[in-house]
Amino acid sequence: MTTKAPTRVPGRQRFGGVFNGDYQTFLALFGGGALFTAFENLPKLHAFLFGQSLVDFPAVFGLLIVLCAIFWRSLLRRGFVWAEPAALTWMDFASVDRRRVVVKRMWTLWCGLVVVVGYTGALVTAIGGGSKDVWIAMAALTASGAILAAVTARRTAIRGETAGPVVLALAGLAVAAAGLGPIAVELLAGALFVVAIAVAFGGRPTSAAGRGDLVDGWNARLLRAMAAVFMDPMLLIPESRPVPWLSLRRPTTLRLAWAGVLGRLRYAAAGVVLACLVGIGHLAFPAVPVGAMFALGAYAALVPFVGGLGELWRNPGRKRWLGASDWELRLVNGLVIAALGLVWGGLLGLVTLTLGVTPAWPVWLAIPLAVVAALRTATRPPMNYDVSGGAAGFQALRGVDLLIVGSIVLSVST
Repeated sequence: MTTKAPTRVPGRQRFGGVFNGDYQTFLALFGGGALFTAFENLPKLHAFLFGQSLVDFPAVFGLLIVLCAIFWRSLLRRGFVWAEPAALTWMDFASVDRRRVVVKRMWTLWCGLVVVVGYTGALVTAIGGGSKDVWIAMAALTASGAILAAVTARRTAIRGETAGPVVLALAGLAVAAAGLGPIAVELLAGALFVVAIAVAFGGRPTSAAGRGDLVDGWNARLLRAMAAVFMDPMLLIPESRPVPWLSLRRPTTLRLAWAGVLGRLRYAAAGVVLACLVGIGHLAFPAVPVGAMFALGAYAALVPFVGGLGELWRNPGRKRWLGASDWELRLVNGLVIAALGLVWGGLLGLVTLTLGVTPAWPVWLAIPLAVVAALRTATRPPMNYDVSGGAAGFQALRGVDLLIVGSIVLSVST
């Protein structure tokens, strides 16, 4: 029995246009050259990351473990499950071809993430002058984490799978806090490989997704693409899931604020991983300004939860339906996000306490700074495309501009 070759969409570039000689080729060559050039400036990078301190390889191990957790969580989102509705409808897109395309897209994303994590581990190990045992442990950890991410992403979602990256991040925290060496990291890599073997069998493959799942994935991808084209980052904030016990009551500003937060609780696990990443990053790279690190981590953890305010702010009709003024929306949502920032700051405090790190008190001002920056991002006015490109860029970076300026001030003051 012969298998029909998959139909190629006319006009679509192969390999992302890397080999067509256009600007994609230039960007690929420039990016690859910059990556290799970093290995020729190891002393400068050592001074930037570690200063005059000795390299704490247990902290570096913990940092790589948390990066593997982020790698795993990224694949569990299964953003590669999509197909163009036009291709599904009008082209001879057989089921076997559809599965092949989805699987190929998954492995392409997987290879990119492996390169990112592996390159980071190799560069940091080279900067610190790691021994042979350190290199072996880093390679084993990256390989086992990549295998575990692949075997779980290739099957449909199972209940509680998002807890896996959190457990792995906590394992990285334990490695950094206990000062464990390469042998312990290799044992952890072996345990991850055993878990990967255990979950590799059974379950329904992701490539067998139906038309509805493929079209939903395409719609989400199209929304992200339009957000990038029109420089509207609020479109990237995830949608809220319904909260039944709140939706049955009369809507108020406070209830809608909490509904927007509770409907996005699935991103709370990412906040835990980010807290571990920031705390271990501060221990591993003592020369990097800790104020900027805390502010960036807090902003990344809090910005998904301001999506409810962003949806109201972009729809004047909804604001009129609610009957709340702008200052009331800012105040109520600000109090709710400030409470979340306090929780995340407490979690980060537990991480630093576990690691034995005591940052100076002005550094903790990064948490309220991130809260204000996230609210500023959500309350951005509509884009004005009549201005120049630079002015439009400043409009798109609303909230991030405050975060950058505040981080510089915190870094200088500490």
